[in-house]
Amino acid sequence: MESTETRLVDLELRFMKLERFAHELSDVVVAQRRQIEALTAETKRLRERELQEEPAAPNDRPPHY
Repeated sequence: MESTETRLVDLELRFMKLERFAHELSDVVVAQRRQIEALTAETKRLRERELQEEPAAPNDRPPHY
């Protein structure tokens, strides 16, 4: 059987790895959030620009009818 000290060291190492992975995952989530916010803002700007540039098309028939 392993000694208590060896088991404790093993658990501490595992905990440190999990803690590091949690921080890395948190960093990824924060980066993705920033990217999503930037893309959302860009989409909003593009929609507003499109509405300003192009008037609403009338519901008339196209000239080939």
